[in-house]
Amino acid sequence: MIDAEGRIVMPGLMDLHAHTYRPDFLPGFIYFGVTTVRDQGSSMAPLVAYADAIAAGVLPGPRVGYGGFQFYSDYAFDSEQWQGIEPEADPEHIKRAVDLAEAFGAQHVKTRTFRRWDINARMITEAHRRGMRATGHCSHLLPLVAAGMDAKEHIGLCEPRGNTYMYDDLIQLFKAADIGVVPTIAYLDLAMRLNERPALLDQDAELTPFVPSRDNFEWMLTLTAEERQRVAADAERARETTAKLWRAGLTLGTGTDIWQIPTGVHIELEQLVASGLTPEQAIHAGTGGAARILGADKDLGTIEVGKWADLVILDADPLADIRNSRRIWQIVHNGRLVDRSEILKVMKPR
Repeated sequence: MIDAEGRIVMPGLMDLHAHTYRPDFLPGFIYFGVTTVRDQGSSMAPLVAYADAIAAGVLPGPRVGYGGFQFYSDYAFDSEQWQGIEPEADPEHIKRAVDLAEAFGAQHVKTRTFRRWDINARMITEAHRRGMRATGHCSHLLPLVAAGMDAKEHIGLCEPRGNTYMYDDLIQLFKAADIGVVPTIAYLDLAMRLNERPALLDQDAELTPFVPSRDNFEWMLTLTAEERQRVAADAERARETTAKLWRAGLTLGTGTDIWQIPTGVHIELEQLVASGLTPEQAIHAGTGGAARILGADKDLGTIEVGKWADLVILDADPLADIRNSRRIWQIVHNGRLVDRSEILKVMKPR
C-alpha cells in the first residue's frame, strides 16, 4: 500500500523507438518513469540477455520488447554488425529470416529500406502469420498498406513523396488503414539543444548519473551552422506534420531514437505539446496511444482494474506543465515499487 495522497498518478511511459546499444543503461529508463521500451535494432544477444534478466527481477529496468533485427529489402536483416543476406537468395529466405527473429523472442519486425516493395510486403505477411506486428520507416505505398503495415517510425525518412511533407491524401490513407505513427521529434530537438548548449546535460543534476561520455553525442555536438539549420527545419516540419496527424485522428505514440540518455520520452512529450497537442493528449501518446501501437492496450497504457500496474506518481501536475512529467515521486512497475535509490547505485555510465 502506497499513500500518495495529494499527488498525481499517470500510467507508465513508453519509448517505442529505442536502440539499446548500451543495455547497461536500461535501469535509467525505469528511473525516469519509462516502464516499457521497444528496441528497433541493436546487437541482439546482449539485449535479450538484459531483457531476460530484467523480466526475472535480477536487474532493474523497463519491460523490453524488440524486433531482433532491422529488415532490409536489399538484404534481409542487419544485426547492427553490418551483416546481412540477400533476401532473394532463394524463395524461402524471408520466411527463414522472420523465423530467426521469432526464435529469439521478437515481438515485431522493423523494415528499414524499401527498394523492393514486394519484398517488404512479404516480410509483413510473414510477421503477421506468426502473430508479430510490423513497423517501418515507410508504411506506404499501397503494397505495404495492403500487406497490413501496423505503424510508421519517424516523420520523414521514407520515399520522396512522404519524406519532406505528408499531404492530406497520405494522411487519410494512414487513417483508413489504422497505421500508427511514432514521430521521434525528440531526436532532432536534442541535437539542436546540445549543439547550441554543449553543457546542457551537465546542468541537469538529476540526469548527471546517467550521462555517458561526450563522445557518445559527437554528431550532435559537431553540427555545422548549415547542418544545424537543416535539423531545425526538419524538426519544425515534424511538429507541423504531427499536428496534422493528430487532428486527423491518427494514433500517435512516443518514441525517441535516443539511446544515450533515458529522458528522451520526456523531451518527446514536450515536443508533442510544442506541436499543438495538449499535455493530456501528449501523455496519451506516451501511454495509451503507445500501447495501442504495440498491440498491448489490453494490458498496458491506462489505469484500469485488470491491467498491469505500471504507474508513475508525480509531485506536480503535468497537465499544468508537461515538464512536470519528470517530477517523479515513486514508480510502480508490474505492481512492484521501484527502488530508485538502488538504481543510482548501479548506474555507472562511461
